[in-house]
Amino acid sequence: MIGILVTGHGKFATGLKSSVELIAGASDKFRYVDFPGDSTEKLAEDQSKALDELKDCDGVLVLADLVGGSPFKSAVECKFARPDQKIEVVGGSNLPMMVEAASSVEFYEDPLDMANALMQTGKEYIIRFELEEHEDDADEDGI
Repeated sequence: MIGILVTGHGKFATGLKSSVELIAGASDKFRYVDFPGDSTEKLAEDQSKALDELKDCDGVLVLADLVGGSPFKSAVECKFARPDQKIEVVGGSNLPMMVEAASSVEFYEDPLDMANALMQTGKEYIIRFELEEHEDDADEDGI
């Protein structure tokens, strides 16, 4: 089973935690690390601690808010500092990805496979609302 580390600026991670747990329930395979912007050293320590807590998983998928931001860069540094732990890092994460992760975490053994699936989910759920007009057919039964 894969462990999930969610990280991001401000309260991105714990904000998503609140939403994911409301929608899909809590999971002991998830860890959340916020970055209030005060210290990248503290961020790295917090991420490292979370990765330690997930060391018994088959691998860890890190879901960060912004590619290139401090939480993302710190997670990449953690990945390279832990060559014996399978870690994949994805930036640009969103709530649909988190809900999908919570719903399917027990089905994955490879964080790369899960990363690919969640990136597809994240893209599919970015849409613009568009009202489509339908012709009213008076001969149809029902609603």
